[in-house]
Amino acid sequence: MVTETIRSLGSPGIQSDNFAVAHDVLFQEIGLDAIVPVEYVGADLIPEITGKVLLGSLRDGRLRVFSPIKVRFIVEGNHVIAEATELNEFGFGANPSEALVDLQRAISELYFTLEQEQKRLGVDLQKVWGTLQKKILKR
Repeated sequence: MVTETIRSLGSPGIQSDNFAVAHDVLFQEIGLDAIVPVEYVGADLIPEITGKVLLGSLRDGRLRVFSPIKVRFIVEGNHVIAEATELNEFGFGANPSEALVDLQRAISELYFTLEQEQKRLGVDLQKVWGTLQKKILKR
């Protein structure tokens, strides 16, 4: 059986514009439980994320990553956290992509803040600054 899912756009009797209706090839409405397995209905659909990725770009034209930054993902509730443990920095979002983009922004901000405050850094932030200098090149 071939199915397709369409979104109703202001149909009478439908309360929401985002209400999904499934139809078979003869345009007979079928229940969504026939399409979506029962164990997934109402379940949290954020997959478990395991492992690490290597970040090679910061989306900031002023900076170039020349040594990859190790990133691990953690899921907490409905949020995904991307953590660069070697820099003590993190980003979060609704999915891994959003979390990674937030982390990239945070690392860029961290780089320029530490660069500006080099003479006033404590021991821990000096280590982070040293790690940033080994991994990121200012253009």
